[in-house]
Amino acid sequence: MANYRFRILFLAATLIVMILGISALDSDIETLLKIRTKIVVNQVGYLPQWQKTALLINNSAPTAQIKLINSTTKKSVATLTTSSEIKDQETGDRLTELDFSELTEPGKYYLKQGKLKSPPFKIGNDIYQQPLITLLRSFYLQRCGIEIDDPITGVSHPPCHLKDGAIAHQDQNFQAGDTVAAVGGWHNGGGYSKYVATTTVSIARLLTLYQQQPDLFPDGQLSIPESGNGVSDLLDEMQFGLDWLLKMQRADGAVYRKLAGQKWPIAIAPNEDTQLRYLYGISTPETAKFAAVMAIASRTYQSINPTQAAKYLKGAELAWQYLQTQPEMKVDWVEGDDNGSDSYLASELNTEASLQTDIDDRLWAAVELYIASGKLDYADYFAANLEQTEYTSFSWKNSVPLALMDYLQQDEQPTSEELIAKIRTKIQQRADLVLAKVQTSAYQIANDNFIWNSNRMTIEEGITLIHAYQLTQNQDYLTAAINQLNYILGRNHFNQTFITGIGSNPVQQINHPFIIGKKVSIPGLTVGGPNANATDGFAPKNKGQLSYIDDKRSYTTNQYAIDNNASLISLLVNLNRI
Repeated sequence: MANYRFRILFLAATLIVMILGISALDSDIETLLKIRTKIVVNQVGYLPQWQKTALLINNSAPTAQIKLINSTTKKSVATLTTSSEIKDQETGDRLTELDFSELTEPGKYYLKQGKLKSPPFKIGNDIYQQPLITLLRSFYLQRCGIEIDDPITGVSHPPCHLKDGAIAHQDQNFQAGDTVAAVGGWHNGGGYSKYVATTTVSIARLLTLYQQQPDLFPDGQLSIPESGNGVSDLLDEMQFGLDWLLKMQRADGAVYRKLAGQKWPIAIAPNEDTQLRYLYGISTPETAKFAAVMAIASRTYQSINPTQAAKYLKGAELAWQYLQTQPEMKVDWVEGDDNGSDSYLASELNTEASLQTDIDDRLWAAVELYIASGKLDYADYFAANLEQTEYTSFSWKNSVPLALMDYLQQDEQPTSEELIAKIRTKIQQRADLVLAKVQTSAYQIANDNFIWNSNRMTIEEGITLIHAYQLTQNQDYLTAAINQLNYILGRNHFNQTFITGIGSNPVQQINHPFIIGKKVSIPGLTVGGPNANATDGFAPKNKGQLSYIDDKRSYTTNQYAIDNNASLISLLVNLNRI
């Protein structure tokens, strides 16, 4: 029956094309078939004090009323007025904004126009508590080197990658093939590789959140093996990543970039990936990121585990000492290093100017080491090099935003009023640029660069908007930041959340070898999202926000990364604090 209906719909679309005199290209028919009415919302919901908006897409009944329905009583609680219709040039969608901000009563609701319904959503103060836990627990489910036997999700596998890792290429400390004990850390992305770049920025994001609001991350919150030990579960989980990072540091302070095999693991469980796995080349950008996150960790763990905190500070200072012997950016890379893993380097797809230098990472390291130690050499480096850096969205490509925010918010060491003024200017200039993008986007998306992990970029722009709101109290920044969360959680063209297991219509077909091979379900994984490059051959190419497909074969759009999750957790926490 489904195939019959599709054929009828296909023939009808073809007939329309012929009548209109339009060439019956596949893309034209596909566009016609996609034109349907839907109401899209944030499928988790809205805090009572937030602006609350949904979008009516391609309204087929302009005179029909839009009702807000209480899901429990099935009664209408409001009739919504609609804004004027706007056409989104990229998708062709006609959008009408629906505003129900005046409703603050906690409960579960949906929007209704005739027989058309939106996904359900909640209003309440605690509605993001479970999504936060789900997102955080995903780190535990991605642990490498231990047995996973999780009663909550049913995810399980024996210990994996217990022989990590071998030295890929001879360097001043090792011969090729020498082994280094490097078991641990988290699997990243669509394979089982482990990267210093994503691990450092993820841990830094989350430890910074803990420092700002430790009560939000209690012991026992995540139901992980360490729960009940008297330490925040978040700190237990981050220590698992930090201790692996220490294993990636050479005796001279330099840090290896990644640990991976030479082949991509396809449709197998982690313990079935038995190939030899290597430590690949040292890098000054990764060494500087390592120094920064270890300095943050030394402060965070000082009152909890002073011995461990001392190890972290020692690692940070050793990394900085190595950087002083390398005045220019250095990356040891050999052809073939990326046969079975991502490079996390400048490339044809990663063309940002920040990847041509390591000054952003050195600046970040200097800030965090200054806060941790109080040594003026670090403060002097930061002051001397601030103007050489650009405030964009925080990521492994550019760590400046977190460095500047940590400098503003720290209270352990003296700050310069002149530097504070410069930082505030950088943040507001970036936020104004982002806000302009939101206001010119029919879907109110802050990011218009749909490339690898565009979702993370959108989320991080939302965080910048929050920082600007905190500095200025300009409500436009806050509203725009909320809209970035709305986009990720379903208020988008696809009427879908981009996180597994969250929302009534979450992403389903994630590109992940364990999920594909063993048909397991891992909740709380944030996928990369629209990618106009679409090099996998499955997602639509060069279609902007339409360059997305919920398909397990689409590694360019439906792959997970730990830093995606860290960014989304940060956006959630920052919005809930306001």
